[in-house]
Amino acid sequence: MRAWIARYPVTAYYGFALLFTWSYWFVLIAQGKHSGPGTSVSHLPGLLGPMLGAFVTTVIIDGKPGLLELLRRMTHWGSSWRRGVLLALSPLAMGVLVFAALYVFGTPLPAPHDFWIYPGLPSSLSWWAVLLLVLVLNGYGEETGWRGFMMERLLLRHDKFRTTLIISGLWIVWHIPVFWINVSMTALVGPMLLGWAFGLVCGAFVLAHVYLLSGRSVLVVALWHALYNLMVAPPAGAGVPAAAISTVVMIWGVLIAWIWWRDTNKKDGGTST
Repeated sequence: MRAWIARYPVTAYYGFALLFTWSYWFVLIAQGKHSGPGTSVSHLPGLLGPMLGAFVTTVIIDGKPGLLELLRRMTHWGSSWRRGVLLALSPLAMGVLVFAALYVFGTPLPAPHDFWIYPGLPSSLSWWAVLLLVLVLNGYGEETGWRGFMMERLLLRHDKFRTTLIISGLWIVWHIPVFWINVSMTALVGPMLLGWAFGLVCGAFVLAHVYLLSGRSVLVVALWHALYNLMVAPPAGAGVPAAAISTVVMIWGVLIAWIWWRDTNKKDGGTST
């Protein structure tokens, strides 16, 4: 089994990630439980699946040294702490600019508490508890696996463009059960689902770009992911703010995808279509 996992690390990792995440989500589905405003049910613990999958696969393949290296990237700012901090805080900067622009044009600022009401978490939590939990669950829970492990392994055999497309597709599939659990995700089923999938692919390119630009820091990309979600998921970001911030991210993602696709074409001798 260890030899097979060492030979197919990405397949093994993805299997572990699905096992850890879906085993929790499908229990909720079997019990008929739904996560949404006013409920005590949370889909968030399932987000830890990619991180747990990365830990297990790394230990099996590379043992303690590999795990320590992964943990180092989870706590290190990368090649430059200044660049890492700027990249990690960029979603917060986007949010500040959007809310400032709306305020200038006459839209009142949301109440501070509206920024800390996060889907899947008790509304009574303090701001620092929400920030910590979102960082651990949404940030580290996902990014330790998708970028910290899977992207690293795929880059050994593929270019950045193909690597990110592969991760995007697998990331979309991983999300499928949550459409039966989270009421806001259920509302997307239909034509809006294509927009969600496109946004996720764009987000995958942005996250990949942030990860590589930081010097392969899981800490930076986890913070980016957490802060982005905190800008668009709480009630404060509902409507125009979330749409504006998401549009910026999608444009960013499309630009990165086009640049990487162009570079791939050049390396392939212009034969790709």
